[in-house]
Amino acid sequence: MIRRKEFLLYTIAGTTGTFIYFFARFTSKGLTDNVMIPVIVGQICAILFSFFANKFFVFKNKGTGFKKACHQFLEFCIGRIFVILLDLGIAFFFVDKYGKFWASHLGLNRINYQNAFYSNPMFHRFVGSEQLLNEFIFTVISQVLATVINYVISKRIVFKIQKSQEVVPS
Repeated sequence: MIRRKEFLLYTIAGTTGTFIYFFARFTSKGLTDNVMIPVIVGQICAILFSFFANKFFVFKNKGTGFKKACHQFLEFCIGRIFVILLDLGIAFFFVDKYGKFWASHLGLNRINYQNAFYSNPMFHRFVGSEQLLNEFIFTVISQVLATVINYVISKRIVFKIQKSQEVVPS
């Protein structure tokens, strides 16, 4: 029961963190032509949110003191370096370097981007062209991978509960 609740809370926090990542990434995308800078901005925003959400909301890791919390934050950031590198690699390979190739092979060039969904002002800046849709698809893929990897790192390394700290049900 506790594991299901923890997984549900992680799913809520992870989904919120993913939305924050998407918002920060695609908002900052309008400020630069560089594909990598928005990835880094999105990752920084997501990491800051995710640390506090996981620490206090998901794993209920409270009362550890400032020094321990700083140590956990450092571990958390180190654990996220692999995910950032994975995200940058996917963005570079599938969007920046070979984006046109993947958009063509995925058939994104055959979509009518003038129809109601793609031209809607709310969605247009995310999926309003074959390049944007290609970037969106590979961003979703990288975030799914990131969520799984981050859960394992957070659960097993950063916020692990010592046997002496576990609450034994009566």
